Amino acid sequence: MSPYGPLSQFPAGTRVRIEKLCDCSRARGRLCSMGLTPGTEIEVFANCGGPCCLKVRGSSLTLGQGLAGNIYGRIVESEVAA
Repeated sequence: MSPYGPLSQFPAGTRVRIEKLCDCSRARGRLCSMGLTPGTEIEVFANCGGPCCLKVRGSSLTLGQGLAGNIYGRIVESEVAA
């Protein structure tokens, strides 16, 4: 099973499927309005202790560590061609 945790812990280059958002309705509404909803696959392209930069639905987003810590996901296993 692939690792699960907040987006703020995943290194750059990781593809993640969003599994769960925080329980705070205000933060959840803000995240959903940006397209960050459960089931969505994203790519973390920068995350080195500062802002967390993501590629989602053809757009780039930058989130602070606090908001990124409210999004829980699981690494997407790459498919190996046989």
